[in-house]
Amino acid sequence: MKRKLVILLIAWILFLLQTAVFGRIEFLAAKPNLLLILTVAIGFMQGKSEGLMTGFFCGLMIDLFYGPILGFYALLYLCAGYFSGRFSQIYFDEDVKIPLILTAVTDIAFNIAVYVVGFLLRGRVGFFGYLKGIILPEVVCTLLFTIVLYRLFYKINYSMVEKEKKGRQSLWIKG
Repeated sequence: MKRKLVILLIAWILFLLQTAVFGRIEFLAAKPNLLLILTVAIGFMQGKSEGLMTGFFCGLMIDLFYGPILGFYALLYLCAGYFSGRFSQIYFDEDVKIPLILTAVTDIAFNIAVYVVGFLLRGRVGFFGYLKGIILPEVVCTLLFTIVLYRLFYKINYSMVEKEKKGRQSLWIKG
């Protein structure tokens, strides 16, 4: 339970950073998708259900404050968390290469879905301009932040899991 509260607090802090701080910084070509980094990291480290719940909460925050359609971003982040959680039992979570690849793939899929719903269905068909001007800069910026944030999320998750393991052990097992 404590781990879930910590994840919610981290998600709220990243939401504030993503929407209030990084949107105002001029030198960045695009703002990083910090909530996607968190969703992929939690899904990869904890599994499908944790990634799914984290993604839903992160997407719901964006939907409630900025989303044009309630539930759209929640669905996208939910799918990203579930997809990254599918790799949790296959690979070790200490290495940052797989989360980088997962973040890149989910960020590209995320932005293509946003393009289809937000632009293509409205008759704007300039996909290559959207790819060059929005998707690729955001993916690069998000990957740069993933290198730093994934290590931090891993350390937080590792310490929380270790505390949970110690709390589950009974006195009969220790003896």
